Amino acid sequence: MERVKLDNKRILFNLLPAHVAQHFLMSNPRNMDLYYQSYSQVGVMFASIPNFDDFYIELDGNNMGVECLRLLNEIIADFDELMDKDFYKDLEKIKTIGSTYMAAVGLVPTPGSK
Repeated sequence: MERVKLDNKRILFNLLPAHVAQHFLMSNPRNMDLYYQSYSQVGVMFASIPNFDDFYIELDGNNMGVECLRLLNEIIADFDELMDKDFYKDLEKIKTIGSTYMAAVGLVPTPGSK
C-alpha cells in the first residue's frame, strides 16, 4: 500500500506544478475544490518543429523512422537541460505534445522573482 501511495505521489508531482500538487496533498480529501490562482504576469512559450509530420518518414535509411524520433528526443532533451539551469529556474515545463514543447513563466509563486 505504501508503494502505491509513493507511486501516486510521484505521478501527481509529474503531472502538476509542485505547489499545486502540494496543495492537493495537504487538502481535505472530502473538499477537493478546483485549484485556481490569479497571477499578474505570465508568459507562455510554444516551440514547435514546423512540418515534422512531413519530415518523419519510415525508411530503411533512417532506421524506419527511429532517427527522426531520436532527433526530436534530442531537441526536447536540450530544452529540458536548459530548464535545469539557474537562469531559467522560474520556467515551468508544461508538456510536450508531438513536436511541440510548452513552457510557462510566472505560474509558480516565488517571492522576489523577476
